[in-house]
Amino acid sequence: MKNLSTYIKYEDFIKFEEAAKEYEEYAVRKRARKGDYPLFIRLLFFTGARISEIVGGNQRVFTQCLFPGFKKRKGHCPKWAPVRDDRVCIDANCQYLNAYVQKKHHGIRVKDIVFNDRIIAVYGKNVKSDELKARTVVIDTDTLDLIRQHIERHSLKPNDKIINLNENGAKTLINTLRDMVEMPWVSAHKFRHGHAIHCIQRGMDLRTLQQQLGHTDLGTTAIYLQFAVDDRKKSYDKVFGVKPDHVKVQCPSCGFTFRLKRDLGIDFEDRLTAVKTISKMH
Repeated sequence: MKNLSTYIKYEDFIKFEEAAKEYEEYAVRKRARKGDYPLFIRLLFFTGARISEIVGGNQRVFTQCLFPGFKKRKGHCPKWAPVRDDRVCIDANCQYLNAYVQKKHHGIRVKDIVFNDRIIAVYGKNVKSDELKARTVVIDTDTLDLIRQHIERHSLKPNDKIINLNENGAKTLINTLRDMVEMPWVSAHKFRHGHAIHCIQRGMDLRTLQQQLGHTDLGTTAIYLQFAVDDRKKSYDKVFGVKPDHVKVQCPSCGFTFRLKRDLGIDFEDRLTAVKTISKMH
């Protein structure tokens, strides 16, 4: 997991969406359609999907080192040497070198959206088989309405992509928008982190978030639990407690209980003495 110290908050998403609307008024890319830019930004934040899952991805070849005690780029494989790029093995015929092909896949199409159930089928990044396997993400009604309007505006057919951008064009768009809103640290994956943290802070359970993000390991999703600060505070206070902001004073004659709140503006001992005096007068 990469650094989570910076991520897209909801307020940042609003700025990017507005910038996307402004940008498409005067600079629409070759194949992009009206409304593609703000809808793309909205899908990034509200689905938590990767950029390639939204707009599609080209065929790639991935390599993995299976040297004993070595996991991908971590370890001390003697042949996995830093030659300009530490992900390159210097021995193409090494018995521990494993290579697999990620198939070329499309992005979100019209027929991948189930409007009645508010779910969208997206295709994960680790496609190691000839058949594409999808996972589903839930989407909010506002975004779904925008998608429906986008389909009607451009008369899209079932096999047409919702966002008519390729992966490189989408990344270039993100770079352009982050300069407009003056957030140079933003990348497309920051939207994914922002979606996860936004969900976890508002009470989404870990299993549901795992399905939404498409993580195979629950431990990967659990990293976001560190941002559930309010829940952690409540659990912490149950263990260690917090100092009460009031005391209870009982009248010795009638038995009535006063709930006296601490006030920094008034001396607490003076108030307590006054209540006891009034209680004796009853």
